[in-house]
Amino acid sequence: MRIENSLKNMLFGISGQVISAIMGFVVRTAFIYTLGIEYLGIDGLFSSILMMLSLANLGFDSAIIYNLYKPLAEKDQYKIQAFINLYQKAYRIIGIVILIIGLSLMPFLSYLMNGQTSIEHINIIYLIFLLNSVSSYFFVYKHSIIIADQRSHIISKIHSVFIFISNLIQIILLILVGNYILVLITQVLFRIIENGYIAKKANKLYPFLKGKNISKLTKLERKAFFKDLYSLFLYKISGVVINGTDNIIISIFIGVTTVGIYSNYLLIITTLTTFLGYIFYSITASVGNVIAKEGQEKKYFIFRVLNFSNFWIYGFFVVCLWNLINPFITIWLGEQYIFNKYIVFAILVNFYTTGMQDAPTTFRDTTGLFNKGRYRPVIAVIINIIFSIILANQIGIAGVILGTVISRFCTYFWYDPYVIFKYVFNQSVKIYFLRYFQFTVLVFMSAIITDAIGSLFFQDKLLLEIIVRILICIIVPNFIFYLIFKGSVEFNYLLSIVKAIMKKYTRKKVAEIA
Repeated sequence: MRIENSLKNMLFGISGQVISAIMGFVVRTAFIYTLGIEYLGIDGLFSSILMMLSLANLGFDSAIIYNLYKPLAEKDQYKIQAFINLYQKAYRIIGIVILIIGLSLMPFLSYLMNGQTSIEHINIIYLIFLLNSVSSYFFVYKHSIIIADQRSHIISKIHSVFIFISNLIQIILLILVGNYILVLITQVLFRIIENGYIAKKANKLYPFLKGKNISKLTKLERKAFFKDLYSLFLYKISGVVINGTDNIIISIFIGVTTVGIYSNYLLIITTLTTFLGYIFYSITASVGNVIAKEGQEKKYFIFRVLNFSNFWIYGFFVVCLWNLINPFITIWLGEQYIFNKYIVFAILVNFYTTGMQDAPTTFRDTTGLFNKGRYRPVIAVIINIIFSIILANQIGIAGVILGTVISRFCTYFWYDPYVIFKYVFNQSVKIYFLRYFQFTVLVFMSAIITDAIGSLFFQDKLLLEIIVRILICIIVPNFIFYLIFKGSVEFNYLLSIVKAIMKKYTRKKVAEIA
């Protein structure tokens, strides 16, 4: 049942992301050709500012979902209502706090942009961004019960429909009217309607949520919850600051136009990260179920399988991006929108090291190890800001990105696995780091070999070169990974799952035909 739920969540999550990705690229293309790169830079800058402001809520979602695993398994409606009640009140307060802080930043917007901008109505644009961010806090609290109940595929289906319609209308508005403010208003309206619809769906799935909610947690339960929340809050602040400050630092030290160019790379990377994140996000509730019910040996085995999956998936996409991202952007937008290989390398190192944290992060969150090293995220933030600013002055945009990588290696890279191996698996973490090193070397070698083979074909015909490189990227890294790991327990376990799914799907199709 756990595998079935995870696969459902994964399937619909990935399907929704494919739709979002396709529509996102079309919107981005229409955006650039109708409004220009400077508007794109403003879009990226304000998105980062609002991401930073949203750190006020971070931790509540993970803490609530973690605390809902047990009452959902035990069908304890009173306890579920108590947590949802707490979540609702907290988010209303957070929405108001973000609105106040966001408004107070308006006089300082000009200081966040290096050089003058020709864009009019900057304050109005920022206010719409702020409204878009704040509006979700009055609906999103009911998402948590659906996610914790291993049914996030429901949210994915609804989101896919709304994102398709919203993006379609935005494309039409960009082409016919070319009014950025009107496009932003459309985003806000659809986000409000979507969140309201999901809240209504939650009421239908869990009818007891519709009644008057007077359930409360005990003093001891509240104390334990807020203790976890405080630690999660620090973790999440670190993640948001590490990922959200890059655009702001680039805008201040290099310029808002560079933010626009970088945002095209970010669109591709973020689309992939979200796409791949659904795989791990979809199984988080199932891992929580494993943690609650299974023994230590089973937990460790599942971790190894997840970590191996992490490597194969992210390693494969690193090889693909190294070979294809610049040629793709050249065809999509033109040579004036591409970065040199040094910057691309920094972007991909950041992508890979972020992705390789998925397995440790999933286990950290589902085992409730929020309080171990709680102040480490604060250290990560400080390291990130200091190194990003120093390196921005030395080597430009690549330095900003490498500052992010350095902060991650100094903190998350080693500490999360250490805590999990010590407190969950009760064994040395050395094997994890040895495997990490082995995985990274294989990815690096695969990227070099694939690039070298790809450079032998159609250098003067870009489209043909891309087609050949796609085929090489599909074959070479996967073949290398297969040769090295075909005898491993992790590979054979994943292969057995794939075979079981295919067998079940084939039987279902035969039954439908009969």
